[in-house]
Amino acid sequence: MHPLLVCLSSLCFGFCQLYVVAEPLCDNCRVTEIYPGKENSVGHQLSRNQRIVRIINEYKQVSWEEFQRRDRIRKRSRQLKEYSFLVKLKIDNSVRCSGALVASSLVLTSSNCFTNEKTDQLKVILSNGKTLGVHSQEKPMAYPELSLLSLKQPCDVQPAALCTKTLQLGQKGTMLMASSDLSFYGRRKSEIIPNAACKKSFEEDPSVYVTPNMVCVKNSQKPDKCATSPGDAFLVDHQLCGLNVYGSRCQANSLNADLYINLSQLQPWLKDILQKTKLTK
Repeated sequence: MHPLLVCLSSLCFGFCQLYVVAEPLCDNCRVTEIYPGKENSVGHQLSRNQRIVRIINEYKQVSWEEFQRRDRIRKRSRQLKEYSFLVKLKIDNSVRCSGALVASSLVLTSSNCFTNEKTDQLKVILSNGKTLGVHSQEKPMAYPELSLLSLKQPCDVQPAALCTKTLQLGQKGTMLMASSDLSFYGRRKSEIIPNAACKKSFEEDPSVYVTPNMVCVKNSQKPDKCATSPGDAFLVDHQLCGLNVYGSRCQANSLNADLYINLSQLQPWLKDILQKTKLTK
């Protein structure tokens, strides 16, 4: 593939210069051309009614491979900022669940991630590379699908924007997943479908219960593409509206679906929890 000419930022490689002729400006306008490397020199005059829109100083050849590498770095930086609230849970030296930071020292996740682990066996891996200990773990009686993890210290990661919408059948959203070290994010456009699809997906697992606090979200028809874990997020318009309860149970040639905690139904309770968290700081 031919090399691309890519304009690099002024901070790293110096200013760029390139003139571009644009639309008519006025009846009697004339603008002097500026040529790279000829500062203070007078060049040719542009024709009437034209102007220089942008001036670039120099360019540098960059290979296609290097361009792709830098593009991946830019996407990674953008994703880190956009999905910084997503965390991973390390339980007994094994990373097996996700969670969502909803306050500087509070993580929301699925209670299905835990059995009888002690608090000192739990760690939370943040998107900025830090790992924090857990001060306490709580499973609300009213919402047994959830677990609240209080961190030993607040972190400087931006918490999730909580759902302000009412979820309903056909609601479009995004299933958000991440690798165990949060170095890669996966997204799948999806929608809420009838709970019957989830009952079908989980019918061979007697430990699974579908409660009124859950919604059913369509997953991939290809089992190897499902890849969801308990605690993964369901986003609607960049707001955290659901948390995966059990992970996936995908099968070939089936309408696969995952169960998510419907956070839109828990708005008053969540606001109360966050208010108490602020008061205890």
